[in-house]
Amino acid sequence: MKQIRKINKILIGALMLVVIFSLDSCLKNSKYYTDFASVGASVDLPLAAANNNSPVAFAYDASITSVSIPFYINLASPKTLGTPVTATFALDTAFFNSYNDANGDAYSLMPDSVYTIINGWNRTIAPGHRLDSMYVKFDFTKMDLSQSYILPITIKSASVPIEQWNHLMINPSVKNKYDGNYNLQISTVGWGAYGIADGGSNNWGPISLVTSGGSSVIFNGAGTGGGQVAFAADGSGTYFGATEPQFTFDPVTNKLISVKNLAAPDSRNRAFQINPAVTDSRFDPDTHKVYLAYIMTQNTRPPQYIYDTLTYVGPR
Repeated sequence: MKQIRKINKILIGALMLVVIFSLDSCLKNSKYYTDFASVGASVDLPLAAANNNSPVAFAYDASITSVSIPFYINLASPKTLGTPVTATFALDTAFFNSYNDANGDAYSLMPDSVYTIINGWNRTIAPGHRLDSMYVKFDFTKMDLSQSYILPITIKSASVPIEQWNHLMINPSVKNKYDGNYNLQISTVGWGAYGIADGGSNNWGPISLVTSGGSSVIFNGAGTGGGQVAFAADGSGTYFGATEPQFTFDPVTNKLISVKNLAAPDSRNRAFQINPAVTDSRFDPDTHKVYLAYIMTQNTRPPQYIYDTLTYVGPR
């Protein structure tokens, strides 16, 4: 009986080997079979591949002043190689300009004063490995936080072919707690010349508060171009002025401590100041609402007293 069991085991094992070799033969003869062993080695940028060569956002809190980020080059091959693979990174300004032109010039090329290449542009993937990285250090204290910058990187040359996923556009941004998209309600005093009754209320939105410093934001009115105060003065969609208010808050108490017109001086010599009669201009961290009371003065006209209530919609 034991001998019969032993023979059965041998027969079953032999049958399994026949099935395995048969399936392997079928797969190799199938029209869907690909012999990856014959595929050559190449290099690409994994982040570029994961994002289809589109901008890759890195968002940081405004308390962060600098950060170092590794950007990897990848060996794409069925197996690792026994020899080193060398490659050289470079700025990818041609691809950036083409992308930016096709997307309404939404980005600016990052100034070289903002970033430092820590370990050099030349990289080597060691034998038996797939990855190497270039480290880039960003100094946010030297960056205009209200702008959207791109650092474009490409593989300029390599000892093996370069894949199409070779355009890495890095888009670091810094945002403080006041930054975001809001709906705006304005009440005014002294605006009779602009079709707004004193004490009247006008809804306007959305608008954005755009980080310009650790605790300051630029008021960006929708529908009027960058940085303009905008509201429907008489229901017809008119707006007032080409101003660019910057609001600065106390980061601890969240109270408004200053407001100024970054677009000044202009032909009307517009200027802003905090309304001294209102002591509760502030950001409310619980509701994420912003309450602003300030005064605008300009040539030959009486002061306009502006009261803004900004209701948070979501991140910018």
